Amino acid sequence: MSGGATARNLVAPVLRWGYRLRVQGGHRCPRRGPLLVVAPHLGFLDPTVIATCLPRPVDVLVDPGGLSALGARIPGRIVIDESDPGAALRYARDRLREGVAVGAWSGDGLERAAGYLALRSCAAILPVAVLGGSGGHRGDPPSLRAPIDVVVGEPFTLGDLPQSGSQDPLARADVLRAAELIRQRVTDHLADAKVRTGRFDGVALDPHGSAPDNGAL
Repeated sequence: MSGGATARNLVAPVLRWGYRLRVQGGHRCPRRGPLLVVAPHLGFLDPTVIATCLPRPVDVLVDPGGLSALGARIPGRIVIDESDPGAALRYARDRLREGVAVGAWSGDGLERAAGYLALRSCAAILPVAVLGGSGGHRGDPPSLRAPIDVVVGEPFTLGDLPQSGSQDPLARADVLRAAELIRQRVTDHLADAKVRTGRFDGVALDPHGSAPDNGAL
């Protein structure tokens, strides 16, 4: 069993007990083949949610010095070592080539890793938005039993996007171009997810509403 599958089996029940998870669009997640899941990193629990709440396990890139530090040792995490950040990207690339789903991030320059992985693996790219993954501050966990919305978008590939250049995985300009195209698509998905869920700045308009039944977990 892969590390991502182990983390999903162990953590998902705890997450479902502690929070009211509401997944929309889980059917859009490809069940097989290499998949690059890209989400804006908005909240404390985002890496854990991405790793455990989709219909398939996801190995997630995490920064041990960032918001996901507490979860860096959980199986299925691909920890970015500051002394050799390229090692994590190479490992994530190899995992994608094995047909695994890997989670990366968009915003604040983080999408460059996603651009590199997309070019090196030719994986389908799945935009996902997690709303409500933090408390009053970005670095705080949400309150117990708070609703967390996970909205899955339509998968796409770089070939679906205009002006993708030569798509040379070793060319810095192509990585930056791919990263920007991915960032734009994920940003558009985030805006749509906020409209669909009625959530803005991570706050639910109906914080006491019941979570819809779904089979994504």
